[in-house]
Amino acid sequence: MTDADTTLTDAQMLGNMYLSFTGTLTAARAIIVPVHAKLILIENDTSGGFALNVYVPSGTPIVFNPGDLKLLYCDGTHLKIVAAASTTSSSPYDIGCNVAGIPAANAVLLRYPMPRAVGFPVGMTNSRAIANTAATASTTFSLKKNGTLFGTFVFAAAASSATFTAVAAMSFSPGDVLTVVAPATADTTLADIALVLAGTR
Repeated sequence: MTDADTTLTDAQMLGNMYLSFTGTLTAARAIIVPVHAKLILIENDTSGGFALNVYVPSGTPIVFNPGDLKLLYCDGTHLKIVAAASTTSSSPYDIGCNVAGIPAANAVLLRYPMPRAVGFPVGMTNSRAIANTAATASTTFSLKKNGTLFGTFVFAAAASSATFTAVAAMSFSPGDVLTVVAPATADTTLADIALVLAGTR
């Protein structure tokens, strides 16, 4: 597929049982499926770390993260998941660190060269960051892949636990470097941070 939303033709929907989407994406893309009663197996085999949102016109999207493989049934009105699997391993791969004291402005809290292929989900689900001393003001830390931002975690004012965001799943290959960077302005009280990033391999 091109790096754009894609609408399947009737021939593509009716003439195939299995559709594997490939190509390099720079954002999450939509796959719009024509309404026909049938089973269809769909796989997100794209690169770039972005999801595919598969749906019939006016329907609710079914999210396919990179590597996802799902058997869908169209009943003539809606798409439904019959079965789902992943073409990638689902073994946990968690990365953690501790930062003593108040992080300096723009400090690199973690620099981690990946020894193997690792993926992180949309929203950085199950990742955690806590502080022994709460923040005075909202404080945002950056998650980067090879220097490019892909997510954040934020300690709200007076909070000692953070909220994570990541608009798309992110895949790391062996040799890619994960960094965690403190904000340009250090919070005056936020201190003694413990961080765990929850990934899979």
